[in-house]
Amino acid sequence: MEEYSIAAQVWKLSSCDMCELARNSVIMSGFPHKTKQHWLGPNFTKEGVSGNDITRTNVPSIRVAFRYETLLDELSNIFKVHKLPTVKE
Repeated sequence: MEEYSIAAQVWKLSSCDMCELARNSVIMSGFPHKTKQHWLGPNFTKEGVSGNDITRTNVPSIRVAFRYETLLDELSNIFKVHKLPTVKE
């Protein structure tokens, strides 16, 4: 917890920022699935807003939706296949 406290002060994180950080930390942690369900809700493995239980995470759905839409956009950009012009001789 000390690291989060220091980060909040250094980068002036809001309580909403801290809740999002904590939610993501739990998702990526090595805690058992049941523990994560207890903390984040039974649908935490679902992507986007459907995986967020605001009553447990205190992360607004609009914020989760924005992050998910941004992720999809970035993945789309990464995996786009660009056709290179062919050189005719």
